[in-house]
Amino acid sequence: MEKLFSLEKGRHWVGESCYHIVFVVAYRREVFAREKVLRLAKAYIEAKAEEMKIRIESMEFGPDHVHMFVSRCDDYSPRQMKRDMKGFVAFMMRKNHWSLFRDMLWGKKFWKRGDFHRSIGSVTKDKVRFYIDHCQHKHWIIR
Repeated sequence: MEKLFSLEKGRHWVGESCYHIVFVVAYRREVFAREKVLRLAKAYIEAKAEEMKIRIESMEFGPDHVHMFVSRCDDYSPRQMKRDMKGFVAFMMRKNHWSLFRDMLWGKKFWKRGDFHRSIGSVTKDKVRFYIDHCQHKHWIIR
């Protein structure tokens, strides 16, 4: 039998807060097919998550999007968490690495305006982790 989340304890709370999040690149451009862009975006996501004290349980990229499974995000609403992460990554990528993808994106956008999140609780973390770790490879198949 798979192990469910154990409750986390903070100074003044007990509970769990876990989300499956998807961010999509503006215009669905396949910027993450470029290894350096992917590595930099991943590093910025990890840095922002650490700053926000959010744990990234799993993260996987498709050529035009990223899936994340995050936990310990009790201090943020999903909307605030996504806005802060997307904003930081977009700012840093455009400020420091614009030349790596300027042929694919224009204007001030890096991410598509919308995104996805779903709270995790009715399934085990192992099932979500398996999906993120093993089911993204279909996006890399040349059509």
